Amino acid sequence: EVSNVQEKPNIVIIVGDDLGSYDLSLRGNNQIMTPNLDALGYQGVIFNRHYTQAVCTPTRSALLTGKYPIHTGMQHSALWADEPRGLPLNEKILPQYLKEVGYRTHLVGKWHLGNARKAHIPTQRGFDSYVGFFNGYLDYFDGTCEVDFAPYAIGFDFCRNETVYRDRVGEYLPDVIADEASKMILGHNPSQGPMFLFVSQAAVHTAANPSDPLQTIPEDLQKVEHIQDPIRRLYAAMVRALDRSVGTVIRALEERKMLENTIIVFFSDNGGPTVGLYSTHSPWDGGLRGTALVWSPLLKQRHYVSDHLIHVTDWFSTFTELAGVPSHKYEKRDGNNIWSTLSLNKTPIRREILHNIDPIDGYSSYYRDGWKYVNGTNFNGTYDSWLGDMVQEDSPESFYYSQLVMNSDVWQALNPYSTRILKPNDLEILRGKTKINCERRNPKLIPCEPLKAPCLFNLKKDPCELNNLANIHPLRMKYMKKRVNDFQATALPPGNLPGDPNADPALNDGLWTWWLDR
Repeated sequence: EVSNVQEKPNIVIIVGDDLGSYDLSLRGNNQIMTPNLDALGYQGVIFNRHYTQAVCTPTRSALLTGKYPIHTGMQHSALWADEPRGLPLNEKILPQYLKEVGYRTHLVGKWHLGNARKAHIPTQRGFDSYVGFFNGYLDYFDGTCEVDFAPYAIGFDFCRNETVYRDRVGEYLPDVIADEASKMILGHNPSQGPMFLFVSQAAVHTAANPSDPLQTIPEDLQKVEHIQDPIRRLYAAMVRALDRSVGTVIRALEERKMLENTIIVFFSDNGGPTVGLYSTHSPWDGGLRGTALVWSPLLKQRHYVSDHLIHVTDWFSTFTELAGVPSHKYEKRDGNNIWSTLSLNKTPIRREILHNIDPIDGYSSYYRDGWKYVNGTNFNGTYDSWLGDMVQEDSPESFYYSQLVMNSDVWQALNPYSTRILKPNDLEILRGKTKINCERRNPKLIPCEPLKAPCLFNLKKDPCELNNLANIHPLRMKYMKKRVNDFQATALPPGNLPGDPNADPALNDGLWTWWLDR
């Protein structure tokens, strides 16, 4: 905790969207190269067990409130463009707390926490500035959002603060977000307080254009020509854009000479349906467990892979306490201050995670002490299957992997702060520690059918949730079910509302905007 405003650390959170759990090259993936993100991890700490919610809106609500979505009514599904609701206005969120102790607060990119009323939008909820889009996705070039769940007009959805912002139409959205974030950094005046910057990337979420959902640029496609599947190739090109955007932001921090007092965190809001076991929108680890990359010269220990358990709600408590915010302690949170884990590699106090209780879809998912309980599922089990193995299509760049990472913008910016000299072999050793091995060919595996009966997994031995041990450990099952019931007793009902046709851009000057106030 720091009392002097001038000494409080700058906080930069970069969130990718729908990034597959294994689609970073530091996870051993040679198909898609992500040198900037890899460099961020190697120079800082790679957290191999970072859990989020399974879908966009709930993760963002958990990040900014420090609460499980069951405690804010945000536990069921992403927010639809015509829903007349948002993150409840009685919830005070992270930027509002940080402003109390002198922070300048900025959001660039995706919001997805409501815009039915003007009171829901970022500039009304603690952000000094905002450049981005309200809905869950956007066309990557023209700034419009076309939905396919209702016969609404295509609407423009890009703002600067509270004003329509069309100046970047025609430019590629991931690069626009990175450039606008860089402008925030380069324009920051430290004498006015430290900076909190939330860079909420669009990539690699599909575009809001049903006829052209995977949008990229030729420069990125040229880097992934070795991938044969055309959909996977487009996706990989979008991952390249995400990686480049991280380099752009960190390069700006270096140029502004802010790195020496900055904490940088990267993670994806949830997994993505690429390869491996299960994906977004599901109770399975493929949609929940990702990789968090954390860097700061304030970290006493760096350059290692951590298997400590972290949940997205923990960032709220960590940053409010680190910034010296007194008022956040007056309300119960579900996250913990994990600074000693980040900085000193100490074991966190967290032993359990309530992944979710969704009474609408009818499933619950809970973790404790290495064991995971799943009861029910969603989409009638559509995502409850193996999505396929990674095709062996090594990028030509993978043959000089270490050199690629060490030549990246992020490595060049952060290496002067390293605590030891890192050699190519060090990168390969760290990379090897991030891999997850699934034993799919074990003939003794007991299948899980969560629509018929609850399932239990030992994630330490079975990280891919292939062997259902529910009948072998009845007492543990009983305890896990009790804990889920305990959480259920504290839950708010889901706040989902029927769509409001008055949200139609045709009725709002061609815009997705705060239609209830017009």
